[in-house]
Amino acid sequence: MSGPFVQLDEDKMRGRQFMEWLWGRLNGSAFLKLSLVLVGLISLLSLWLPQAPVPFNETAAFSRWVASIHTRLDPYTEQLAAWGLLSLKTTLWLRLPLALLGLIVAARATTLCERWRDLPRFTRTRQALLLLGLLGILSGWVIQLQWGWSETGIHAWPGEEVTLPRSSYVLPPVGDEPHTPWHGFGLFVFRDEPALGLDIQARNEDGEIVPLLLSSQSAAQEKIRLILSHQLPDGYFGIPEADLVFRVTLQQTLPTTEFQTQIYRSSSGALITETTLRGGGVIFADKIQLQLDSLSVLQLRVVYNPGAPVTFAGWCLVAISAVLVLVEQRTHKAPQPNEA
Repeated sequence: MSGPFVQLDEDKMRGRQFMEWLWGRLNGSAFLKLSLVLVGLISLLSLWLPQAPVPFNETAAFSRWVASIHTRLDPYTEQLAAWGLLSLKTTLWLRLPLALLGLIVAARATTLCERWRDLPRFTRTRQALLLLGLLGILSGWVIQLQWGWSETGIHAWPGEEVTLPRSSYVLPPVGDEPHTPWHGFGLFVFRDEPALGLDIQARNEDGEIVPLLLSSQSAAQEKIRLILSHQLPDGYFGIPEADLVFRVTLQQTLPTTEFQTQIYRSSSGALITETTLRGGGVIFADKIQLQLDSLSVLQLRVVYNPGAPVTFAGWCLVAISAVLVLVEQRTHKAPQPNEA
């Protein structure tokens, strides 16, 4: 016979062959290893790289976040963001490996149910552990995507507790002792390069405290703090009652800190004087005594992943299943007594 019916039969055969091929690959080891490697690599990258708190498709909000974030990755931050590596949770970098892993779990679970009675007890146990491990990895990622969050640009002043702006979670004072990223139940705290912190206070000729302003929209404070780093080397503040504006610029990084202070007249913008200080000091301007104390301030990045314990348990079960595969292969290869 020839004609459209033959063509239809050939199309059905090709489709059936493709489905059989795909089903065999999903139950094989190649696709499984590929998906696990991709998911594991993305897990490490999502911890090492700062991740955007807004989806990648929200262009305006995502661009504002990229412009505001400053880490040791500069000047490559914008390029990494364009590649989608700073939004792994909301791009195809994560969704495709997780979708592949989900198909593998579904195919293996179906095959295991069909062949359950025909399989030896040891093989049943091994494959069941593998399925539970893969489900744990998938479940951990779902929990993380649903309830996880991350915060960047957090500064830890020496000896003081750190309150996270987004969650109001309070971290204990961060010391100089060896640090481990894991901080609590699914909470990971990473240290970036230290920045220069300045405690600034002003007094008049009578020794009275003069209020300072960080910006025209902020409230006056008796004492202010500034953070200077490679990414943000400049800081500004003013003294309204003295008609003065100060600009502080980082010149040399830690451990030998050096910064320049420029004083301007706020009404005219004229430069009055500039001074270079090392490690802090006192500056006098128009009967105002300005005290600047410098210290090292740690920059923190906090990642909250409530699914981390579930994911870790899943990886452990997958590892146990891999060990059982080796045991099963060695058992089958061992010669029987009668064969010897």
